[in-house]
Amino acid sequence: MDNQKVGKPFRLNVISESQRGYAAKSIFLLIRKWQIMNRYFYVVFILLLLAVAFGFRPKPKLAIDGVWKIVEVQTVKPNGTLTSVFPTESQVIFSHNYYSFCWTSHSSSVRNWQMPDSVKLARLNQSIINTGTYELKDSVLTTKAVFAMNPMFVNGLAKFKCSYAGDTLILAGSSVLSSDHIPNPIYASGSRFVNKLIKVGDIK
Repeated sequence: MDNQKVGKPFRLNVISESQRGYAAKSIFLLIRKWQIMNRYFYVVFILLLLAVAFGFRPKPKLAIDGVWKIVEVQTVKPNGTLTSVFPTESQVIFSHNYYSFCWTSHSSSVRNWQMPDSVKLARLNQSIINTGTYELKDSVLTTKAVFAMNPMFVNGLAKFKCSYAGDTLILAGSSVLSSDHIPNPIYASGSRFVNKLIKVGDIK
């Protein structure tokens, strides 16, 4: 008999039942883990979208239209000290970009259409009256006087920072200039006026 090389017999690896069960369990756990992670990332994505949506939500527009009463006028000095005046008569109106701003701390027992000069002077020195147009951009109010009791302020500009403290509208003055850009002496010295107003009526 001729010598022939006989190869090794071919062996087929057979996976046992326990190995198949382990593999199936591993695949199931991987799929389950993937589903949980996918759900987690989906929730995080939704939360991020909500955070962005609410984070970039526009702020409510500041509104000043209406009829107002001035309850206090503060003069704030550069060192932070202040004095307050409480008007006895006042009315401020903002409507359709027109305004009127009137107040006085003067009071008099004189009842006569022909006021004595002393009463006229006292009332003049304790009153602010001007009216014209206004622009409100963000929280900055700019008024331009068409009429003013002081001729220096006719066609002049005043700027205020507007804010609310509860139902009180606060107009914190930042500058007052004549038509030829001469500052009001109060503001030129570094002081400023802060007006506090309470709404008494709406404009229809």
